[in-house]
Amino acid sequence: MRFNVSEDQLPPKMRRFLKDIDTGRAYSAPTLQKNRANVSSALRCLAETAQMNGLSAALCAKTADAVIERLQAGNWSPNTVSSFKTLMRHYAYETGEGVDWALSSGASDRRPVELVLRAPHWTPYRAILPLAIEGGISARELRLADRWLRHRNQVTHLSLEHAMTFRADPGNLRKLAAFMTAIDPGNPDTLILQTAQRKRRSTAKGVQHKPAYGELPEPFLSQMKVISRKPKKLGGYSVSRIKVMGCAIRRLIRSAKQRGLEPELTMETATAFAEDLVSGDLKTTSAAGYCEFLGYFAKRAGYPAEIGDALLETHWALKAASKGDLKRKEIKLAQVPIDLVDLAKTASKLLEQAPLEEDLRNRRRDYTLAGAIALLCKLQIRAKDLREGNVGREFSRDSEGWFVDLQTSKTGTRIDGRLADCLTPFLDTVLLMDTDPAYLWKIYDQRAGTALFANPARDWKCYGREWLRRNMTERTGHSAHIVRTLIYDYCTLDDDLDAKVAQALVGHAHATSKQFYEVNADRYRRIEALKNLADIEKSLQG
Repeated sequence: MRFNVSEDQLPPKMRRFLKDIDTGRAYSAPTLQKNRANVSSALRCLAETAQMNGLSAALCAKTADAVIERLQAGNWSPNTVSSFKTLMRHYAYETGEGVDWALSSGASDRRPVELVLRAPHWTPYRAILPLAIEGGISARELRLADRWLRHRNQVTHLSLEHAMTFRADPGNLRKLAAFMTAIDPGNPDTLILQTAQRKRRSTAKGVQHKPAYGELPEPFLSQMKVISRKPKKLGGYSVSRIKVMGCAIRRLIRSAKQRGLEPELTMETATAFAEDLVSGDLKTTSAAGYCEFLGYFAKRAGYPAEIGDALLETHWALKAASKGDLKRKEIKLAQVPIDLVDLAKTASKLLEQAPLEEDLRNRRRDYTLAGAIALLCKLQIRAKDLREGNVGREFSRDSEGWFVDLQTSKTGTRIDGRLADCLTPFLDTVLLMDTDPAYLWKIYDQRAGTALFANPARDWKCYGREWLRRNMTERTGHSAHIVRTLIYDYCTLDDDLDAKVAQALVGHAHATSKQFYEVNADRYRRIEALKNLADIEKSLQG
């Protein structure tokens, strides 16, 4: 088959490519010079076939398919057709024209890194790439990132659905997400890629999610499966209640085995269960709780009514007996004295040091924890209200800052108004995570309707109740609940507290004006309160 188009009639880019081969400037010049005539034939065939089909004389999926179809119709051998495809891929990788076709038509991506990084979409990362390569990023990972950037640029605005169509197995997608987070942490597209990676991992073959009630033997397993299926809105139990029910059942089984009894729920094993709770190291209130959990399990699972009734009677008796006990929160507050200014300083320090944390999960943890502690210093709400507050509903943002509009979960009290100015950087960071502040409103719109204090690994659902308690206790020695305790039980109103807390949050001597603090009831322990706590500590030691 002869091609009537000459080299002089080729488009400028194709002529320049042939010239670069001749002068040795092309990356693969030594190899291509040996096949110079075949390269010319491939390009002339491409240009001529495009003209015959009314297509633009440029390499793309349509023109490449037309060339292959023409060669096959002309009875060219499969090896020759394959050779033409290889030469067209060389042209694509050297010039950047038709790279998408070249990548999709090849069995594997073996492009030299030097050619990969020529693409214009790498321009924003030129300064940081040498550090990434020096840090051990492989050529394979760079090729993967290049394919991702090309996939991303197929749409104007990246969506999770488009990100999920990117071809990569869960392991490679995890590496890609880590690499893009390292070189472009401020881009909101990186957050979408991270979400796609988590979804791909969670849907991978073999991944199983354990039920909330944990591992249980029969018949408890089947019974808990039935109980847990009923939605909470239809009278079912919450995930946390299902979890503690499972714990109570395992305690029951342990008590039965210790006495040589069958691991089942009978009046005899229930009695053993209650005796072990009372004689153990548990607080009286905790023992009462376990009796309640097992009692309601017995009722829901259809056990004889006297078993459930006896367990619930024990629950109420233990609860009444616990009222005279010194509360654990009082003991902890006496042992580890703290005030709101201390908490505000902790939040400020967390916000300041979080960007230095190399691990992504730890960095996001610190951002969220800093915002949560700061908000608790200025707004007296329970941890549940904080966790379940959604962007655009309970917590909203305008050009001036954040404001709140919620009804407390326990008392139904309405709280609404503008939040203190000093909280704005904390709440903005909770919303943005690592994303550049320039994308604030884009992220705000994307996150509308999701929890503000949310877990990115769970599609921006609110953190579980233990997350805040565990992380806040590690940092301060106290949970969010005890902050309310020190506010209400031991604090008297301090007119200067607003300024003190604001000063600690903003981290400098200039306190923000109190006129912005429309929603707060900050209280501060005076010296008398500290003396009261010291007296409690002494009584404990005695």
